[in-house]
Amino acid sequence: PSTHLSMTFARSHVRTLRCALTLGALTSPALAWPVLARAQGAGKATIEQFMSPASPLTLASAAKADRIAWMVYDRGLRNVYTAAAPSFRAVRVTNFLKDDGTDLSDVEVSDDGSIIVFVRGSAPNRYGWVANPSHDPNGAERAIWAVRSTGGPAWRVAQGAAPELSPDGRTVLFTREGQIYRARVMRGASFTAMDTGGMPFIQAWGRNGSPKWSPDGKRIAFVSDRENHAFVAVYDVATRAMKYIAPSVDCDGGPTWSPDSKRIAFYRRPGTPFGNQQQRGTGGIGNPAGP
Repeated sequence: PSTHLSMTFARSHVRTLRCALTLGALTSPALAWPVLARAQGAGKATIEQFMSPASPLTLASAAKADRIAWMVYDRGLRNVYTAAAPSFRAVRVTNFLKDDGTDLSDVEVSDDGSIIVFVRGSAPNRYGWVANPSHDPNGAERAIWAVRSTGGPAWRVAQGAAPELSPDGRTVLFTREGQIYRARVMRGASFTAMDTGGMPFIQAWGRNGSPKWSPDGKRIAFVSDRENHAFVAVYDVATRAMKYIAPSVDCDGGPTWSPDSKRIAFYRRPGTPFGNQQQRGTGGIGNPAGP
């Protein structure tokens, strides 16, 4: 029965999203130009109308509210839009009104739909450089930002990318230099370095990443990559205890929580065969090159 209900909810949620996208495209001033062009008549349409359409990207939806959010690229500007039931009228909630080439991605919505987080800044290249198209002497960064779904000024949360927003919208998790960091979304109370992404929230052996909140917000699953094998680990928020799920010599990844937060599904692929687990030696006195 629970499986049937989950599937029914999922199908209903997909239908809601389809309707929301259609209505949002028609009601958003940034996305409605094709309809306006047809309404004006073919004789009055201009090349600009056909060569500068807005592009909706990175759609996200709230788990417990009829609200969606997405990024719109329109005439060089990148902003976050949101829409909610019953009308699903598209509303712009950020005010980045300069065509400065700053990218926007990774839109996420809290379960109740009240908080939207996103990333501003281009992905780094192979050297770790973030694009600086406006030639700002202060440099460019890739940072996590947040805004209320009801509008108001957006604010910077922490330097990072790929935010994993907690179900209650209070904190985000992200990965940097192989460790998992946390930052509080809302400002106000006193903060420690761990609350602002200044030091790792979960620091463990290996390259750690892909953090996933359990739906109840009590635990965090993540992947610990050990080069030739990988574990799925679970961190308990209340006790700050960590354990590994079915550790082996294989490569585990992609942890996904069940809706009731009691189970985790993950994929497993073979690790590096024992005979191929070669590790270059560091050498020693009289043998600088190693074996």
